[in-house]
Amino acid sequence: MSHEALNPIHPSVLPKLDPAFVQLYNEHVANTPAGPIDLAVLRTKYSVLYSYGTGPAPDCGRVYDAEVPGHNGDMIPVRVYEPASPGPWPVHIDFHGGGWGLGDLDTESHICKHICVRADVCVIDVDYRLVPEHAFPIGIQDSFAALQYIHAKGAGQFNIDPTRISLGGVSAGGHIALVCAHLARDATIPLKLVAVGTPTIDDISKYKTASESPWPSMQAMEFAPTLNWARLKWFDNLKWQSIASSGSERESQLAAVSWYANILDAPNCKDLPTTVIYTAGCDPLHDEGEAYAQKLISNGNEVIQKRFVGVPHPFMHMDKGALLDPSSSTEYNKC
Repeated sequence: MSHEALNPIHPSVLPKLDPAFVQLYNEHVANTPAGPIDLAVLRTKYSVLYSYGTGPAPDCGRVYDAEVPGHNGDMIPVRVYEPASPGPWPVHIDFHGGGWGLGDLDTESHICKHICVRADVCVIDVDYRLVPEHAFPIGIQDSFAALQYIHAKGAGQFNIDPTRISLGGVSAGGHIALVCAHLARDATIPLKLVAVGTPTIDDISKYKTASESPWPSMQAMEFAPTLNWARLKWFDNLKWQSIASSGSERESQLAAVSWYANILDAPNCKDLPTTVIYTAGCDPLHDEGEAYAQKLISNGNEVIQKRFVGVPHPFMHMDKGALLDPSSSTEYNKC
């Protein structure tokens, strides 16, 4: 399978893209030869994949690495971004994107720095374990364990205020943050806010082709740059390949997946924290992200949902120039 449709931008999508992105893409990416996906190689390059659109990040007061307990008590790395102001600080816990099988503590470092400085909060970025080496939903399990630990022990270890916690992430990381909001509610861990960008929501293993998907954006953006149907299916196959092929181990692993594969199947969508969901106009995932926002609204939650027109799936990594101009966004719902 090819890595993605690199050159040229598909004619079905080109008229819908912001010219600023088209220029960046054509200058830095469009002439890159397409080739087979190699997971090991892609992992070494993933954290700089969208650096052509990334602007400079501000300096935090301090940045350092630490560890917290993940699923089953196994220690996992985190990176801590401290403001220059004196603590204790509110804390924002970030879960990076990468389709469950990619990403590390460098992936969203510039986003974490911006949040730390602009919001004057401590940011803790969680390096959850990846598929296929570990069975899905390990990313969710590790991330929720990290949240539990930070809530219980973070005041002493990280000088944070455990009554002022927010969650966030991009793509698969957004999915993780949204699921953790449900788990935190059930565990009576108070959250002030969940803010995510271009989250994955649905379980696309149910569909063989983009045309089978119920989401119009999946068909309209089947050949979008940076994330398209073929690449989504590659990531999804990677996720399900992490599950044992047979026997009791498979049964227990599938039981652990529960409704996590499709957050629209969550059994209870009431009493969730204020949620911000950013979607991208040229992203196959934008319809399902907005459907989840509508479901939260219909269950009485406070939601801000904005679609940024003309930009692709990883636009939150692209803060150079006009790509993150708030005037280019369309706000659909605010309750």
